[in-house]
Amino acid sequence: MDHPFERFTTGCARFAGRPLMLAICFMVAGLAVFAFVHGSDRLMWGASLATSIVTVLLLPILQETQNRDSAALHAKIDELIKADAAARNALIGLEKRTVEEIEGIRTDVDSGPGTQTGSSSPDVA
Repeated sequence: MDHPFERFTTGCARFAGRPLMLAICFMVAGLAVFAFVHGSDRLMWGASLATSIVTVLLLPILQETQNRDSAALHAKIDELIKADAAARNALIGLEKRTVEEIEGIRTDVDSGPGTQTGSSSPDVA
């Protein structure tokens, strides 16, 4: 993780999940309620602006960390598929295919041998 953007987004995403961030959100919400009750248009606009800025900044930060986590999860699953002799290697890199191809493979997997029809729970011997 050498890239400064990755370090920044990781730090911000971790901060967004902390109790301090919740406290900051409550303070901004309290400021907005105070402005609404006292009829201060400038204060209300300021609270609205602060909320909009935080929202716009957090969206790409959280999306980047979600994309990185998803890529790591796919790599781990691909490694498990490679390690299992019974698994089909055609499933590796499935996330790079079109939706139609993925649905076709899901249909093949669902209707393949070893699947149960008409029963929602496996038989226990």
